[in-house]
Amino acid sequence: MHRFDRLSARPIQLILCTLLLIGCGVREPHPAASSRDLTPNHPRPREGELGIVYQNGVECLGEEAQPRAGDELYLSPQGDDSNPGTRAAPLGTLAAALCNLRPGQTLYLLPGVYAESVLLGDFGDPETPITLRGVIEGDRWPVLDGENSRSMGLALVESRNFVIENIEFRNYNDEGLEALLVDGLVIQDCRFVENGRASTDPDSDGEGFGLNLVGVRGALIEGNQAIGNGPNHERWLNYTLGTGINTYELFDSVIRGNTVSGTVGGGILVEDGENVLVENNIIEGNELDANGDYWDGGIWVDGSYNVTLRGNTIRDNHGPGMVLSDEDVQYPQTSYGIVVEGNTVSGNLTAAFLWNYGVCPPPEAAIRIEENDFSGNEDLQIWCSAWECGEGQPCE
Repeated sequence: MHRFDRLSARPIQLILCTLLLIGCGVREPHPAASSRDLTPNHPRPREGELGIVYQNGVECLGEEAQPRAGDELYLSPQGDDSNPGTRAAPLGTLAAALCNLRPGQTLYLLPGVYAESVLLGDFGDPETPITLRGVIEGDRWPVLDGENSRSMGLALVESRNFVIENIEFRNYNDEGLEALLVDGLVIQDCRFVENGRASTDPDSDGEGFGLNLVGVRGALIEGNQAIGNGPNHERWLNYTLGTGINTYELFDSVIRGNTVSGTVGGGILVEDGENVLVENNIIEGNELDANGDYWDGGIWVDGSYNVTLRGNTIRDNHGPGMVLSDEDVQYPQTSYGIVVEGNTVSGNLTAAFLWNYGVCPPPEAAIRIEENDFSGNEDLQIWCSAWECGEGQPCE
């Protein structure tokens, strides 16, 4: 099947490196790190010290940061890393700016293209945010461009209290932005465009994402656009789909007011999450058919509990509008308390596909569906399969 068993060696390795300092080596600080000349020949993907497989990027640890003075810093493609980082004399590379941020600072990204990839480990504190804020001038945005040769625009690993606003992430092979084991995260009014076409992360099985959150607590994902993300045509022909906004073990979070369209795969996934509100999103025109096998959804909730889908518009997707499932046969220990109310679901193969709860309809304690508009879909309003994966069996 389609998802992750992810939280294994990667966070353990990072904990050993950052807390116990075992077998991690010692690196010199890099106050003026620059991606312009780091990897000109696009090296093969490798697993770095943060436990993430990546290609053509820069890794930084918070303990190595050498912050610049001031609460506001500016970055421009026309800047220079020897500058102080003021509006009049901005920094020139994303790596030099991000690798040296401290809590309480706001980095303003001026419009233009930043062809870089930066991975941050152990940054921030729970009291004061680090803010990355794009400056939009007319139709000119700050754009992080992977040029189809970098894994992700930004990765946050075991970090705390980040706010990311008004930035476009484009053409990254795995995902535009990844957050792994992060507490406190706001991502607002960003764009994720044509990412995830050729993922090299072995944990992702060839899938690709606009935005990918794993083990994140206290997130607000609001007002973003995810357009045209997911694997390339060859991978789709091999039954591989991605997701516009992908979450695994997401806790105490809100996904609100986003638009997800044109994905080769699903719109929003909440897998093994807890206390998540998915509200007022528009999910339209996504490809949910893995070459003949409809097992993705415009919004998919699997193995999660206390998740509410409210006020979403899910329309014109090639497959089920919603999928609600218990893939690993976890009910009643988890996979319960799913509330579906006030959604408009039309123009899809079916409004909702429910499976692997062992009975149709599933117990009301597991799934409650009420006051939705499910009219105008091709097939049944609600399609239920008691055991999608074999009686009493988890899905492989």
